[in-house]
Amino acid sequence: MLHKAIVGEIVFKVWLGAFCPIKIEKAGESFEDNILVCPFLAMSEVDLSEEVDGRDNKIKRLADVSKKLNCSIFCGLRTKALDVKHISVAVCNKGRLVDIADRASNPFNDELGTSNKIKVFSSKKGKIGLLIDTDCLIENNWLKTAPHSDVMLCINRGSSEFSKEEVRQYATAFGMPYLYVDEEGLEWG
Repeated sequence: MLHKAIVGEIVFKVWLGAFCPIKIEKAGESFEDNILVCPFLAMSEVDLSEEVDGRDNKIKRLADVSKKLNCSIFCGLRTKALDVKHISVAVCNKGRLVDIADRASNPFNDELGTSNKIKVFSSKKGKIGLLIDTDCLIENNWLKTAPHSDVMLCINRGSSEFSKEEVRQYATAFGMPYLYVDEEGLEWG
């Protein structure tokens, strides 16, 4: 199911459900120059070594959809690289992979790897600060990202009222418009 959220000057369209290009295209929406967001569970785990050597093409299909829809896509997914699993977001823009950003914070010390960067992406309408999973629950991440962003995009792997409340509080404290997306829905303000 497709939902629309206007956050700041940026139009986000959020697809809740398994990543299915045919269903997304048949939603009857124009995606041109919009941001399509797909939460975790939209796509199965991506083994990056299989992507590189051509045994799989999930990321390429995602990039192809962004080209066909003439938009950017932020898709939450689990990735595996050299036997280390990550919570990630693949970012594609009009036919090309821009980045695969990994969660930077692991406050619960689960078995998943982290990166050392929080990322900000540019769009025609503004800069999008991307906080992945538990990154959105840590004040220092907001402190580092907010000054360089026009809106915050928080894509959470699970679903919890606690996470939503934390995001609301940080967004208010930093004066940031935000879009929070998890497996069950979305919220913006």
